[in-house]
Amino acid sequence: MKRRAFLLATLLAALPVHGRTERFARGLLWRVAKDGVPASHVYGTIHVADARLAELPGAVRQSFDAAKSLMLEFVPDAYSRERFLEASMFLDRQTLEEKIGAEDFERALEVLAPIGLSREVVNKLKPWGVLLNLRNPGRAEPGAALDSQLLELARARRLPLAQIEGVEEQIFTFDEFPMESQVALLKHSLAHRDELTELAERTLEAYLERDLGAIWRLREQFAARHPQIAAHQAVMTKRVVHDRSVVMAFRMQRQLRRGEAFVALGALHLYGEKGVLALLEADGYRAERVF
Repeated sequence: MKRRAFLLATLLAALPVHGRTERFARGLLWRVAKDGVPASHVYGTIHVADARLAELPGAVRQSFDAAKSLMLEFVPDAYSRERFLEASMFLDRQTLEEKIGAEDFERALEVLAPIGLSREVVNKLKPWGVLLNLRNPGRAEPGAALDSQLLELARARRLPLAQIEGVEEQIFTFDEFPMESQVALLKHSLAHRDELTELAERTLEAYLERDLGAIWRLREQFAARHPQIAAHQAVMTKRVVHDRSVVMAFRMQRQLRRGEAFVALGALHLYGEKGVLALLEADGYRAERVF
């Protein structure tokens, strides 16, 4: 599993136990409409490259082919990649080893070895920078993540492109995350890598079944097994999922008001009463499951 799969598992594992709401619990592709505006489609992706995701499902491809614009969570370029890397590193005298201790620092070096980062570079990474670079040292999966596939197809068609978030906003999500929580979650992730790798695989399986409720239940079960980091998990959930869903639901409407848009974002943001579909319905849109 590539590092995004492990990161997804790490972030999803930070979801607290909550009530068993099942609203918008199943389905990845949704037709979103409002009176007087042509319908658009909202598609939940998973940020993983895996052979099982090598092709867009037929219903998704059909809806995409009919769209007149594409909106993604984020459209990367050379500058944004460089800026994100810069932000993930300590620029003063702080070091990762100081933050997480010598033993966990050696663990981090071991799990980051496949990326080819030197000891000096790893030691300047912030804890969240390590979390975003954790990966299984096994063979990389073939293919491109769904967001990348959609981006390539849109560019081939010369579709208008839009992004929901800019690079500074993505940086803010992680960089303003309390250091205490960064350290706690990184140390926990390093100590439970096998469990998180299995969680990533089961999450992908649930995604392939289009079962968002199952993905959330997997997180609930993980959280119940590790209550010692519950407070840090709650902070992560709020910053990475719920706060961003509010912003996403608002900004998506720039494209939805024009109609015939195709909006793709992480599938987690679709689920439940706090997801973008529920928020769009509160703003007068109607959401109907397609796939």
